[in-house]
Amino acid sequence: MYDLRMTRTSRLLFVAMSTILTNAQETTNELQPVVVQAKKYSNSLTVPGVEQSREELRKSIGGTEVVDAERYLLGRSSTLADTFFLSPGVVAQPRFGSDEARLSIRGSGLQRTFHGRGIRVMQDGVPINLADGGFDMQSLEPTAIDYINVWRGGNALAYGASTLGGAIDYISHTGNSSPGTTWRTEAGSWDYLRSTLSHGWSDASRDLFASLTTQQQNGFREHAQQDNLRLFSNFGWRPDDSRESRLYLSAIRTRSELPGALTSAQMLDDPRQANAANLLRDQRRDFDLIRVANKSSVRAGAYTMDLFGAMTYKDLDHPIFQVIDQLSKDYMAGGNITHRSEIMNRENRLKAGVLFTHGETNAAQFAYTSPTSSQRGNKLQEDDQMATNVEAFIEDQYELGRGFTGVLGMIASHNRRKNTRETGPVNPSTNYDETYDQIAPKIGMRWDGWGMQFFANVSGSYEPPSFSETVTANTARNAQTATTWEVGTRGSKEFLRWDLALYHSELDDELLAVLDPISNLSTTTNANKTTHAGIELGAEIDLLGHSWDTAAEHRLVLAAAWTYGRFKFEDHQAAGYDYSGNTIAGLPPHLIRAELLWRNAAGYYAGPTCEWVPQGGYIDHRNTLKSDAYALIGFRVGKQSESGLSWFLEARNLTDRIHAATTGVIDNANGTDVAQFLPGDGIGLFTGIEIQW
Repeated sequence: MYDLRMTRTSRLLFVAMSTILTNAQETTNELQPVVVQAKKYSNSLTVPGVEQSREELRKSIGGTEVVDAERYLLGRSSTLADTFFLSPGVVAQPRFGSDEARLSIRGSGLQRTFHGRGIRVMQDGVPINLADGGFDMQSLEPTAIDYINVWRGGNALAYGASTLGGAIDYISHTGNSSPGTTWRTEAGSWDYLRSTLSHGWSDASRDLFASLTTQQQNGFREHAQQDNLRLFSNFGWRPDDSRESRLYLSAIRTRSELPGALTSAQMLDDPRQANAANLLRDQRRDFDLIRVANKSSVRAGAYTMDLFGAMTYKDLDHPIFQVIDQLSKDYMAGGNITHRSEIMNRENRLKAGVLFTHGETNAAQFAYTSPTSSQRGNKLQEDDQMATNVEAFIEDQYELGRGFTGVLGMIASHNRRKNTRETGPVNPSTNYDETYDQIAPKIGMRWDGWGMQFFANVSGSYEPPSFSETVTANTARNAQTATTWEVGTRGSKEFLRWDLALYHSELDDELLAVLDPISNLSTTTNANKTTHAGIELGAEIDLLGHSWDTAAEHRLVLAAAWTYGRFKFEDHQAAGYDYSGNTIAGLPPHLIRAELLWRNAAGYYAGPTCEWVPQGGYIDHRNTLKSDAYALIGFRVGKQSESGLSWFLEARNLTDRIHAATTGVIDNANGTDVAQFLPGDGIGLFTGIEIQW
């Protein structure tokens, strides 16, 4: 068990937050009156408002979405599943009601339930991924941001992302977009408590925003305690209408106990119990992270230029089968330029950019002092790891006429992964220096008319292995590549809004990580040929028939997101077994989430929510064991206000259904019940209030 008392790091963060808020208040008293603007708009060059982003993402020739924070702040806002509840194509399955989750888009990193990969995650367009491509869910705070941009698959090319899953961009509050002070507290079952205090200030040329979030919970399961502290702040300076610079400071302290996986029989008998080995070793994942970044934007006529850089320091303490101790330092610098013009009297947008990232990690592993101890013992091995990436992209969108717009672009990448064993056993997998070079192109077309769009594109994707893949029992040395075909439509007609995309990806050397159920060690291989195909459908229907283009006193809205995925081995043999035709384990084929919400002009709302997995997913690649189907019902009621008091009451899993929120992935279960099930939360009740002044 770890100590929940305030540590030195906690005190320093609280002092930093208090200083920022105090200085902001003093500055407000001394300088010009605060410039108050509507929450949904921003005059910032570095951080566009949500309506600006919606307009920009509508121009994307492929599947995209803007997730307004107001959507998920209607209830508990804790896990990634809360944040992306109604996001088609985004699969977010909490590991044990915590920050860590399986986060996957179009099958990216579908076997990871922690430290994600396959998606570029950004803050205001600046990547937060470490240099080897991995990212931590604990580095994200849903109550501290204004909205989220999502580009699924190759549609993130114009933002420098070449991975199969695309990109997710968390857009910050600023002193311009969120002036004043906000206090939000959520509380509920299993001693869940989350509080965020934030303040925004601005004058004619400067603005400041800072938020501090504390979050604790004992968790639905035994040995699932969490204690998190997150500071997010940014300061913007705009000397004139054409220039702006913004400085970011983030500090995160996270402590998470790991309850581990159960067999299906254990889960059905008592879903709240922890795995015996996790209890014995007091398994946890704890880290401290500090990130400093800067983004500067300049407008000069038809040109817009962004320059950015960041430094990240992360200290990980991770007792599992052994004690993993990692200290990493990552650096990043890059920029992009956009030129908007007319060619032959038709609109043209050219965007190009370059990104350099470099990371160094000291990775050590320690034994336990005895077979029954949770104390760190002798050092077993120590590696020095280095990851370097140089990425350049260019994309051009051109208006072809008669409602058609074409896009042509590509990303060129050079990557290096180096591992040097300093202490411990040496073998061919421990010392290596690999380089990767790849070009990923994109071509597509969009038609706009009558309030709707139709689009089609073909894109390439590319992902070199992270250190989690290269230093395993079976070393994956090849980069994963894919070609994806996509068609879709989105639009709004009267009382209906929709977003539909269908895709088919052909992959070479897919990075497939599995867990050895005996040693609990991860092992990764490059599958020869695999395919991913799916449907992403999101829709909102006003059942009272009110048009989305007009204001309405009352609305009764049915909103739903259906994500279907078919992930197959097409040609892969290993250890004398032919996987061809098998389903790649990790995800259920269907994920349906929906809500029926009554809302009125005064801000009141009420209605049921539903999560339905009509068919379980395979746990092993040999397809001998599956999870069960399930359906969860909830209900929420509350009031949401632009200022003053907002509140909510929410009940979840009202039928107290025992279910696996997600599972581990292994090669072969032999049709037996193995400990790879991660139970979801039981019936829970949550409440929250938010005060803005």
